[in-house]
Amino acid sequence: MLIAFEGLPGAGKTTQSRLLADHLTRQDVPVNYLPDNLTRTEDALGSTLLELFVSADPFSRHGSVITDTMLATAIRTNTVATHIAPALTTGQTVIEDRGVHTIQSYSLATLLQKHAGHPADGTRWLRAVSALSGPAADVAVWLRLPADDAIARAAHREGHPYTAEQHAFLRHVHDAYSHLAADDPDLVTVDVLGLAPQQVHQAVLRALADRAPIPRPTEHSSLMQ
Repeated sequence: MLIAFEGLPGAGKTTQSRLLADHLTRQDVPVNYLPDNLTRTEDALGSTLLELFVSADPFSRHGSVITDTMLATAIRTNTVATHIAPALTTGQTVIEDRGVHTIQSYSLATLLQKHAGHPADGTRWLRAVSALSGPAADVAVWLRLPADDAIARAAHREGHPYTAEQHAFLRHVHDAYSHLAADDPDLVTVDVLGLAPQQVHQAVLRALADRAPIPRPTEHSSLMQ
């Protein structure tokens, strides 16, 4: 099974990915946790793709939504081939910190920001292109946090503020996730505003319960958390 965590910088994807991985490990479920799809530098192809993807922009934008989408798709294709597919073949549960919906949301945000047109038109194209990267997650969890709250968290974590343009772009990313979630049943929304990490973790387990065979904590382990 493939599970992905999605959301803006600062929404808590890494924290929740690790909490879910730890929970499954305690339940004796074999887990392969991928920190995010930009860390796949173990082979020459992955390193080359990452070098092409890097830009002066913190969101790796190159000024062309086509370029950005194709590069992000190529990077995930490599991740699928080198990490995701082999792990799934051996029966592991794979947890992606960012997956296909990241490609779609960031590219759709550029379309919303710079190009006139209906979001559905861009979504159809993006889904067709990102499908080339391999399977989407069986369940993707969107950690929904208001854009300004996520931006404040991310800026504090990174030690520097975002520019006005970067603020505007991330608000478009938030809107893009909303468009994607509206007609994709595999993108599950978990609202995290005002919740502590363990509260979000419990909300994630509840959201996954009806969609994936995720073991729930025992009464004893729940009391210990």
